[in-house]
Amino acid sequence: MSAEEMLLEKEFSADQIREIDEGREKGLDVSVYAKKEFMAIQMRQIRMGMMEGLPVEVYANTDFDWFQMEEIRKGLVAGLNTGIYARPEIPYDKMRQVRKGLLRGIDLTPYLYLNAGVLKELRKALVSKINIVEYINQGYVEEQLKEIRLALEKKLDISKYLCKDFRGVSICEIANGLERGLDVSVYADPKFGWQQMREIRIGLENRVDITIYARTLYSWQQMKEIRLGLENGIDVSSYKSLMYTAKEMQKARIRLQKEAESEPVKKESAVLRTDQFIITLSGDEMEAYIEVPGSIQEISRQEIADALKQKGITRGICESGMGELVSGNGFDKKILIAKGVKAQHGRDGYYEFFFRTQVDKSPKLLPDGSVDYQSIEWFEMVEAGQKLAYYHDAEEGICGYTVTGRVIEGKKGKEQSVLAGRGFILEEDRKTYTSAVKGRVDLAKNRLEVSRLLVVNEITLATGNITFDGCIYIKGNVGTGTSITATEDIMIDGFVEGAMIESGGSILLRQGVNASGNGFIKAAKDVTGSFFEAAKVYANGNIQANYCLNCDLYAEGQITISGSKGTLAGGTITAIKGLFAYNVGNRAGIPTYLKIGVNEAILQNGMRIENKLKEVNKELNILGNAYTDFQRKYLPEVRNTMEMYLKIESAIYTKEKELEKLYKAKARQDDAVNKIGCARAVVRGNLFEGIIIEIDRQRWISPSLTNVTVRRVNDRIVVFSN
Repeated sequence: MSAEEMLLEKEFSADQIREIDEGREKGLDVSVYAKKEFMAIQMRQIRMGMMEGLPVEVYANTDFDWFQMEEIRKGLVAGLNTGIYARPEIPYDKMRQVRKGLLRGIDLTPYLYLNAGVLKELRKALVSKINIVEYINQGYVEEQLKEIRLALEKKLDISKYLCKDFRGVSICEIANGLERGLDVSVYADPKFGWQQMREIRIGLENRVDITIYARTLYSWQQMKEIRLGLENGIDVSSYKSLMYTAKEMQKARIRLQKEAESEPVKKESAVLRTDQFIITLSGDEMEAYIEVPGSIQEISRQEIADALKQKGITRGICESGMGELVSGNGFDKKILIAKGVKAQHGRDGYYEFFFRTQVDKSPKLLPDGSVDYQSIEWFEMVEAGQKLAYYHDAEEGICGYTVTGRVIEGKKGKEQSVLAGRGFILEEDRKTYTSAVKGRVDLAKNRLEVSRLLVVNEITLATGNITFDGCIYIKGNVGTGTSITATEDIMIDGFVEGAMIESGGSILLRQGVNASGNGFIKAAKDVTGSFFEAAKVYANGNIQANYCLNCDLYAEGQITISGSKGTLAGGTITAIKGLFAYNVGNRAGIPTYLKIGVNEAILQNGMRIENKLKEVNKELNILGNAYTDFQRKYLPEVRNTMEMYLKIESAIYTKEKELEKLYKAKARQDDAVNKIGCARAVVRGNLFEGIIIEIDRQRWISPSLTNVTVRRVNDRIVVFSN
């Protein structure tokens, strides 16, 4: 061991020495950070900055803790003006919000007097173009501001229900109710806890009589048991008293539910004899038969009535049976003399819709297997103020009775829950839904949505570009050099040239695209078109067309080229979950490159997660060693007052949370990779010679083949006949 190394071991901890050694191995000038006053975790941030070629002198200062150093380093990497926040008096969590704000062109330095949590919500609000400054000035805290921000982003009128006594989760319950058009005033009261609010909200959604339990004296658990009973049509009066605990209520509710659902015990028929008659009463008391011996010559209506009354048969007397006996034709045989009436359940509540709820978005297949994109019905349009739906209440049941006069209760029908969604108004009757905007209407399960729709005849350089919050429908063509951006779906009836088209939903191009190598089409969901020529297309979902020529296609889902004449030829095609086509390539040998399954981007993301896991584990180890060192050197009453010790303790907690998130991200990544593992290329027609196919990074060049499936098996590409 050299004298220098001996000196290092004497002056530095093992973690500090490790950071110095790693710097030397990379050829760095370790004198910048090889100073005893730097903790190993601080040395690490300086070393990483030097490896990234950053001006580390900006933060290589003992006045900064390691988290502050990290935020400054990340800002330098992003090319930000770190000078506006690289000050020791600014805590790292505030630095983080300023840095993230600068990434979106937002300067938060005027608000550094706010705590980091509030600063975070302000940043997110400014990104969404939402103003929450007035609520910050009123003293709302982070958890409250988060829910206020989310409500305002959904354009909910929440301000008149706000109160600083509400917790964030309470504000969330109010917002959830407003989103469904409920009368939230019945529970927007600080006297209710958020769980009580939730039970009242769910009751309103499911149209039960919440006045039975919307009282502050009930615990939320008691509220829940009463609500569940009401939803199941149970008479809750027997257990709704405050004298019962929630568990006792639950037992009573379950018992009553079982009794309601159980089949009644079938009793044997009873034979009731009088001096003159034999009366048979069915086990369920719904029918009574009478038998008169033939020895009796004559019988009166009154005698029969008296005998029936004597045996308790008072309702449903059959006049036809009575008449048959009085006429003398019914002797020596059983005659139906009384019949009860079964109870009828009331009709369930239901919605009446005033628009087509089922619009078939799937294209029609033509005889050759290709797709008729002209026939696709993408949406149903409605006008502002148009009546969309009306709710018909569940009806009360009709009571029945037995022949002995016992009433059989008719059960009320089941109510449907209130429709969730956006873009509509629930009128004061709480039954009528009208459109708040002109746009496209969709119904999926119990969610009704009306999206704003912009209708345009055509897009050219003369008409200008379009950016719209909602859906865009273009009836004509889209010219070269134009730009279309929508937060939701885009549908174009005409031809598309070299334009920039970006959608937060799906894109439908009825005619198709000839981009001549210009422009770009990108969708957060699917891209569908008749054809694509010399186009760049990206879909986070699937891509479907009848043919593609010289295109760069990328689909996180599948790529489907339909029809017996459907051809995919030329360009680079990436289909993460598989390719389905008729012909791939052509006789001219046009260069065609197919990438299927796990690609470099997915692997890089996995590698990024793995590297981050290693980095955080390493940092946790360094922090743990420093934490142990403090515990070894100082008594609890001393170290618990030391700022650095408390910072290390807090940092360990933060890093452990970060590690937990990373492990979850890794699990999602591994699951995604496993699902992609079965991706394949299915070619029903010709797979021409020379096509390069890469599946999970295994490359194969095709010979001329017909009707085959190409997939990876273990570590090689295998071809199967279809």
